[in-house]
Amino acid sequence: MKAHRPKAETGFAPPPAGAPDTARIDRDGRLVTADARLARLHAGLGGSDGDVLAVPALLDLVRNALRLGMRLSRPITAIGASEIVEFWCDCAPDGAGADLVLSQWRERPLPEADHGWPFQSAVPPLGNSIRIRVDPLGRILNVECEQPLPAFWQPEHSTLKSVGSFLTIEGGGPLVLADCHDGALLRLAGDERLWTLHRTRDPSGAGWNLLVTEAADAEAMTAPEPPPLFDSQRLAHMFGSQIGPALRQPIGRIIANAETIGGRLEGPLRADYANYAGDIASAGRHLLALIDDLADLEAIEASGFSAAREPVDLADLARRAAGLLALKAADRAIRVDRPAEDEALPAVGEFRRVLQVLLNLLGNAINYAPDGSMIWLRLDEGPDWASVTVADQGPGLTSEQQQRLFNKWERLGRSGDGGSGLGLYISRRLALAMQGDLTVESAPGQGARFTLTLPKE
Repeated sequence: MKAHRPKAETGFAPPPAGAPDTARIDRDGRLVTADARLARLHAGLGGSDGDVLAVPALLDLVRNALRLGMRLSRPITAIGASEIVEFWCDCAPDGAGADLVLSQWRERPLPEADHGWPFQSAVPPLGNSIRIRVDPLGRILNVECEQPLPAFWQPEHSTLKSVGSFLTIEGGGPLVLADCHDGALLRLAGDERLWTLHRTRDPSGAGWNLLVTEAADAEAMTAPEPPPLFDSQRLAHMFGSQIGPALRQPIGRIIANAETIGGRLEGPLRADYANYAGDIASAGRHLLALIDDLADLEAIEASGFSAAREPVDLADLARRAAGLLALKAADRAIRVDRPAEDEALPAVGEFRRVLQVLLNLLGNAINYAPDGSMIWLRLDEGPDWASVTVADQGPGLTSEQQQRLFNKWERLGRSGDGGSGLGLYISRRLALAMQGDLTVESAPGQGARFTLTLPKE
């Protein structure tokens, strides 16, 4: 398939022109300097000058880069006071902190209250209730209440603190969102009244909305029947918010320590022990990839899952994917033929989800292509669609294998490659969520060609 270079008058809206935003974070995670947009986002989430960075996802990236001592880049999504913010962050750590470069900055408003807050018509006025926005890790992002609350509920004390530090289950321990249920009776820190909990996933998919209402007749009320001790349905939907984050930190520490040992950074080491350390680090990375897959699986199978609709450039995203996997390809002497720098192909999708799909397709091609072979990234378009194809020179697939390829947990009998069998299933579900599709063409001995197609409007 020939590369296609669309004309300039296609209507694609590139990101705003101008230099990227920059920021400086110290070793303790405090914001030292920041350009206007990040400073505004930090302040909107309750942060002040010299405070710990109040953007949870960005703070996690900085801390990971500082812990590993290596440069990291990834897309970031943050929920501001009144907007959803998405951008690409390049984090370069040094001995005293980290420098951030923020590009592809996009903002979109939070849903209107009548649509975004599901309890609007079912509760007393705001004076008898408290609204709390919580991030996926259970940390408080924002509190709204017309009644005065104790001083430690103010943003400078509550922002990014665990919601369980402020809310406790009546007769039990701290509030754990994955374990509680609607109608649960609560006690608020610093308040003697009894309250009732209502909760729902945030419309953006990034955390929870909690509505805490004062119990009308506390003495007459009894707590609803708690959920069963073992609830397989609940456990199936708590991985991304509870189990995954709890596993990432210790596994990341294992990887970092193993890489330090294997790299002989602390002194001479026998070659076989260095190899053992390399195996440990590799196994840790496979575990992290599996955690990411399971968290994505939970997200895409949740009711109401949807992807954002925004202008994307498939040529730019293909180049990004090739750049991120360049070292992996070079280790196998595999050459990746990517779109030229002056090529562009507009489409509509979600930036980070399209990049996720392309990284999965290109990573698979590198895994199963022969050493020293070629992989091609090719663009194409029609009147209302645009596509990018990842073609390799691997062993190819039979018709029967192609029919099973996008099934959940399907690995086509392969073993020992560390894969979960979820990558292509998740990728196709994401493509469909963006109103596109992911297809495959192949034959035994003739390689495989995976094509991601997205709408233009």
